[in-house]
Amino acid sequence: MLLRDVTLPGSSAVTSLRLRDGVIAEIGPGLPAHAGEAVHEAGGALAIPGLWDHHVHVGQTAQGYARLDTAGIASVDEMLRHLHAALQQRGDGPDALVGFGHRLVDMAGEPTVAALDAVTGERRPVVLIGGDAHHAWMNSAALAGLGLAPRRGIVAEDEWFDAVAHLDDLPGVSRDLEAGVTRMQQDALARGVVGLTDMEWATNWRLWQGREARMRVRTATYASGLEAVPGPSGTPLGSDGLVTMGPLKVIADGSLGSRSAYCRHPYAFSGQPDAHPLGGGYGVLSEVAEDLVALLSRAAERGLGAAVHAIGDAAVGVVLDAFAAHGSAGRIEHAQLLADEDVARMAALGMRASVQPAHLLDDRDPTEEVWPEHAAESYRLRDLQDAGVALLMGSDSPVAPVDPWLAMAAAVHRSADAREAWFPAQQLQPAEALAASTDGVPALRVGGQADVVLLEEDVFAPVPCGADGLMLEQAAREAAARLRAVRPLATVVAGELAATRCA
Repeated sequence: MLLRDVTLPGSSAVTSLRLRDGVIAEIGPGLPAHAGEAVHEAGGALAIPGLWDHHVHVGQTAQGYARLDTAGIASVDEMLRHLHAALQQRGDGPDALVGFGHRLVDMAGEPTVAALDAVTGERRPVVLIGGDAHHAWMNSAALAGLGLAPRRGIVAEDEWFDAVAHLDDLPGVSRDLEAGVTRMQQDALARGVVGLTDMEWATNWRLWQGREARMRVRTATYASGLEAVPGPSGTPLGSDGLVTMGPLKVIADGSLGSRSAYCRHPYAFSGQPDAHPLGGGYGVLSEVAEDLVALLSRAAERGLGAAVHAIGDAAVGVVLDAFAAHGSAGRIEHAQLLADEDVARMAALGMRASVQPAHLLDDRDPTEEVWPEHAAESYRLRDLQDAGVALLMGSDSPVAPVDPWLAMAAAVHRSADAREAWFPAQQLQPAEALAASTDGVPALRVGGQADVVLLEEDVFAPVPCGADGLMLEQAAREAAARLRAVRPLATVVAGELAATRCA
């Protein structure tokens, strides 16, 4: 394929890209079309490297096309009313109803099984998954269908991670999964995403071997599937080379939304006298994290890197200790709360930070509530960047949408409303946010992968700063708005046109 008449970042000169055998074969002005070569007239569009989402739960994201949206629900009573209306609309039947989006940290009242049973009855399983994907509120039919013991309240953390792998066992849940995977890929490609890392709680590599991949996919495995992986990280899992084996994924602690991220300091529970804090109010460390060094060794024996979820600062410390003891480097997923010493150690150990900037838009107020004295230690993107820690941006979809433009905008302005930027010292420049979204590809070059996104305009100009070194508020807001508004003209994966914007 010949991409004719494009511009490259930092230059107004018009050039062309020849893509052949999955790589960029030539870059230069006036390249002639070869016989039989497809030509895409770019009309001066800006060409940038293809974008990646480094943390996606593909199965849950795909199922989201058919799930009940529970985001923003503020109380248990409101949830029950919302659920009752949804059940009335869907009519009587055995198929499970799965919802997603609510956050315990934002929801008043106690979510009990008995309250759900009173609304849903005994026949239809109902699973309401929290927006951080670390817990689910289920009725008795769902608990029984997933082989879980009766209880009063929610299913959370390790018990939920084990259960979610069997969610497809509930009636009706698996019916639209693969159709959802196709739609998810279409939507992602339309946003310029050429690749993702699939962190789903499933045997992802087997699932992807039976799917049509229209984009690059790295499939993670969890410890339970480690012995069966088909090869080391990077092993192709199909003839076209788009799907490859990814890292070992480990979950070391919980999340902010469930007040289970493992912290060095206790959570604040003001206004909640009946709260029953996990881990005595410090959050929880997963069982697998207690023997993380051995797990890293097992992964290394199979040639797999490791991506370890750690949100609380205490969990980050445990994870860094393990990597240091093992003598290797890997990824910390989320790295949400970091003390100064954590930032410095991540840099010294050569760790990468897989971060989800769009989460800070939702976490801003809850963080001020439950970590009031440590809020400034959240989402330290600038500090990590300046320390030399490589940033890998993503969504953790379905927690946030597979939308790198939203992630970049959040990293640049750090506000979702009329308020000024939240801790503006941690903002990134647009070009830095882009660099964290391209799988380590700084620029299009001859010999590089033929993954290209075409844009109408350059939205990566530097945001001016004031005398204090911080970005000017209005300028940062406008830069973020331009990023959020981007709709790519075309997305090319491995030299093939994968998506174009309709006129």
